[in-house]
Amino acid sequence: MATGFQEMHSDSGGLRSATLKRICSIDFAELKRLGFLGPNEQRSRQAEEYRTIKRPLLFNAFGKGSAAGERQNLILVTSAMPGEGKTFTSINLAISMAMEQDFTVLLVDTDDVRRSTSNLLGVDDCAGLVDVLQDPEMSLKDIIVPTNLPRLKVLPVGRSSGQTPELLGSERMQHLVRELSVRYSDRIVIFDSPPLLATSQSTVLSQFMGQILVVVEAGRTPLQAVLDSVAQLDRDKAIGMVLNKSPKAFSGDYYGGYYGHYK
Repeated sequence: MATGFQEMHSDSGGLRSATLKRICSIDFAELKRLGFLGPNEQRSRQAEEYRTIKRPLLFNAFGKGSAAGERQNLILVTSAMPGEGKTFTSINLAISMAMEQDFTVLLVDTDDVRRSTSNLLGVDDCAGLVDVLQDPEMSLKDIIVPTNLPRLKVLPVGRSSGQTPELLGSERMQHLVRELSVRYSDRIVIFDSPPLLATSQSTVLSQFMGQILVVVEAGRTPLQAVLDSVAQLDRDKAIGMVLNKSPKAFSGDYYGGYYGHYK
């Protein structure tokens, strides 16, 4: 994925500093080839289905929906098992929300093992969330990357760490989450996180979120895996399901069925 930067320099670990970063030029044509939603799609079935997903999330985030509580603008996207489409859903949801006129979107990659979001958007070699959690001298403004979609910004995952679950549960993470939630009143923050049954990271992160989306792969995810994953979440939070890779669309109370096949 091609990314355009200006005036860059590297730190001692080889990651590019975000302080002088100008813009991440997302290759939307390549994303479209992989089955992702394009920012200029208005009438496609995929665009309509993501409108169905995002509407209750946006209503909840800004106090107009049925969910109550703090940090409703913080949305965790996860799944029960690997390969169900959580990154596909996270990126598409971020693009769809960034097309709104009244909101800005920050997409956060928290999966330092697969790093799918950072790889797809071309920011895998940039400092990110794990770095700022380890280095008290860094701040969010140093690592948040603007993109060529005006209302979309990206927070890369940064360098891998064997202590990522502990870092995500730290007081510093709580401070960063609080800052992300309240600093900009019109901002939605989407966290692409690892599967619930594969690692403890999503369970730790879910404690800080206001809303949670669990991606389920049609025809593949066992019901027991879905039940086991949801059992790890706080039932007082707004929890939704996204059915991914469905051969047909749904309506009514369902969030939607998706035909993209990127994992």
